[in-house]
Amino acid sequence: MLLCVNPNAAIDKTVVVPGFHLNDIQRPESVRMSPGGKGCNVARAFKTLGGEPVVTGWIGGHAGAFIEEGLKAEGIGTAFVRVPFESRTCLSIVDPDGPGLTELYERGEPIPADAVGAFIDWFEAHVAEYAAVSFSGSLPPGAPADLYAQLIQLARARGVMTLLDSSGPGLAAGLAAGPDLIKPNAHEFEELMGRPLPTPTEVAQAARDWSITTGGSVVVSLGESGALAAQGDQAWQVIPPTIKLVSAVGSGDSLVAGTLLGILQGRALPDAVAIGVAAGAANAMSLGAAAFAKEQFERVLAGVRVGPIRPA
Repeated sequence: MLLCVNPNAAIDKTVVVPGFHLNDIQRPESVRMSPGGKGCNVARAFKTLGGEPVVTGWIGGHAGAFIEEGLKAEGIGTAFVRVPFESRTCLSIVDPDGPGLTELYERGEPIPADAVGAFIDWFEAHVAEYAAVSFSGSLPPGAPADLYAQLIQLARARGVMTLLDSSGPGLAAGLAAGPDLIKPNAHEFEELMGRPLPTPTEVAQAARDWSITTGGSVVVSLGESGALAAQGDQAWQVIPPTIKLVSAVGSGDSLVAGTLLGILQGRALPDAVAIGVAAGAANAMSLGAAAFAKEQFERVLAGVRVGPIRPA
């Protein structure tokens, strides 16, 4: 089983507005609401691909009930700690005729100290029941900046694989605990390395350096170009086939889910990342975060290419 830590759960609301523009009344063509947050997306994609996920974190109020009930309706296990306020809502505005995506993400209310303690206690008691743990997204207000680091240390002490996909203080503190795998995007990886990395060769060399130094593996998501993976002194580029983009919301989380599934199946890192890239691309062809069909994923996977990147 995969435990998906989703500390900043939300209702994800996606509205499709052809010709979207500011300072006017807009009438959506369609509206979709689903349990959200990056960990929920990872779990949804992992379930679609045939895995067994459980989502944990904090939820509260009617919005929290919607999140939990929605996950259970999808066949996804839950183990949330309750808080005395409403979970947040995140709004994504998709214009099928436009070039981009508009997103309005609530920060959420501060997590009380007793709820933080209750969650850490639950995690320590149950993490050994899982084959791997994914830590996804930003930390909510009130959560300690080193929360991911604390949890990674608890998982590692019990021999459970960890993947960290975050940014900012949560990522910086979490890295010190030595996760087995990190999944930054290209911009986040440049920030982590402290310098621009304009070419795949430079990204690959930096990823090799990071992997050799830390002992962990790294998968850098590159959007429509797929991903780059490094493990020790080896690096690979994983390239998806050309697709028709509908919405990229949740593609990075689908990449995480597919990669973890491949690793847990015993595949080598580049082959596992190929599964992740196919899941991310299939997601980008669909509306809704990690709401792709397995048949679509299988068609995309057949066109994924994997190749080594040699040191410059």
